[in-house]
Amino acid sequence: MLATFVVLTVTITTARVARHRRTRSRDRDLVPVRGDVLAVVSGDDDGQASERLGGLRGQSAEIVDTLLIGYLSKVRGAPATDVVEILTAHGVVRRAEAGLTSWSGTRRAQSAWMLGVMRIPDSAQQIVPLLRDRDRGVSVTAARALGLLADEMAATPLLLALRPGHRGRGELPVWIVTEALVALGPAAADAIGDALDSDDASTRTAAATAIGSAQYLSQKARVRALAERESDPVALAAVARCLGDLGDTGDVATLAALTHTARPLAVRVAAVLALGEIGGPGAVGVLAALLDDPEERLADLAADALTRMGPRAVAELRASAETESPGAAAARYGLALRALRRPMVGGA
Repeated sequence: MLATFVVLTVTITTARVARHRRTRSRDRDLVPVRGDVLAVVSGDDDGQASERLGGLRGQSAEIVDTLLIGYLSKVRGAPATDVVEILTAHGVVRRAEAGLTSWSGTRRAQSAWMLGVMRIPDSAQQIVPLLRDRDRGVSVTAARALGLLADEMAATPLLLALRPGHRGRGELPVWIVTEALVALGPAAADAIGDALDSDDASTRTAAATAIGSAQYLSQKARVRALAERESDPVALAAVARCLGDLGDTGDVATLAALTHTARPLAVRVAAVLALGEIGGPGAVGVLAALLDDPEERLADLAADALTRMGPRAVAELRASAETESPGAAAARYGLALRALRRPMVGGA
């Protein structure tokens, strides 16, 4: 045991010393170029800093590349263009494209991310096959990179990646795919809308969520049609949230039906929250009736939603709070929340 402890201590100490030396060496190498890097990423470059950085080779270029790639997620416009040109001059794009087929999962993921964060045109086609990669980390990174590239052609492959794969694990997380779909822009709306007709519930869930988050109003009719026939609770809850995000008072009746006690609680909750987003007299009436619901959580959510829907809704809460009905407790809860949210007067 003592020998093992001594070996581990020596190993850890040696690793720390080596890391410290590498950090100091890197910092020394950065001194001559730090000013040029800051000039480029801040947009203050007159062209000379970019030219000097683009001409670097060897270890200095590698160190600058690491810095510039980190800045790419923070800069936009001309500075981002300058950074990409410098990285391209250093061969980063060429190496990233070659790395997409590397035996190393880490390199495949890094390569996809570099192409994505650099927004290299036409690289989406090269990254799409990685959505089915045997390494889950690679496929997730590929999906995020496709979102950064905002190429609408990636919509269908992203949605297909939600299904079990023939190789590897398949089935990307719905939230990862949804995030990427939203980033693709309006040109992908029709392809995402088509996925509402998929026989896979996860695909329908991702499509409905993306349509609501991205405000693809052109797909509203298709979402409404899905609300009438959807049987999967997770997908139906996503449809309810989508209708709330799209914000149309014409959907109050549909959402009211989804609050019925026969529905799963997750669906009912999503419908209540959606009604709170839509607002209007019809929604107020539905939510006021739900104050008497035997599911306390649902009744409290309805009361909370009513506090945000104007004078008429607050009047409904006050009227219910003064009765002996089952909904009185939920109404008082809502009024208490409203009082807590109101700004304090006179510093009291």
